[in-house]
Amino acid sequence: TGLCRNLVCSDLFTRGIDIQAVNVVINFDFPRFSETYLHRIGRSGRFGHLGLAISLITHEDRFAVHKIEQELGTEILPIPRQIEEDLYVAKSPAIEQSNDERPTEK
Repeated sequence: TGLCRNLVCSDLFTRGIDIQAVNVVINFDFPRFSETYLHRIGRSGRFGHLGLAISLITHEDRFAVHKIEQELGTEILPIPRQIEEDLYVAKSPAIEQSNDERPTEK
């Protein structure tokens, strides 16, 4: 339906690739460097749209999380129990238009 657009890729897509209307980015392997973290999560919620970045963290990742928080001056928070729908449901005009252009049954 195009309501939730996810991007699953390697670090090859963290720079220089412009993919429109990505709502959710999931870091399966937590990055070791703050620059990589920023480029990964920056794929979601671009151009004035909201987005959601989720990082799966292991016990071994806790030092990298702390280091990145310190370097970026921010806190990487646990996933809340409830997530606002606006963060992961597409509101892009291109998505809405493509849904409106579906062929009608005769």
